[in-house]
Amino acid sequence: MSKKENRYVATIEMYVYAENDYMAKKRANDLKLSIENRRHSDQVKVTEIGEQPFGSFDYRKLEDPTFIPKDKSHEPLPF
Repeated sequence: MSKKENRYVATIEMYVYAENDYMAKKRANDLKLSIENRRHSDQVKVTEIGEQPFGSFDYRKLEDPTFIPKDKSHEPLPF
């Protein structure tokens, strides 16, 4: 990054298909990590995850978008 560059925030939304809330959080986290690994940055955040059935206006926001692995040997992720 050069000193002449300005910093911007880009909000990205995408559909994540999963069998349950846990897998939705995991897949969102996997996408986050793939972006971070590609850009060598740890500044990507998952700010919200919600369930919205196809063809429906119904939306259920998950209370906590944080992904915590079922394997307790791992530390919780920092988002």
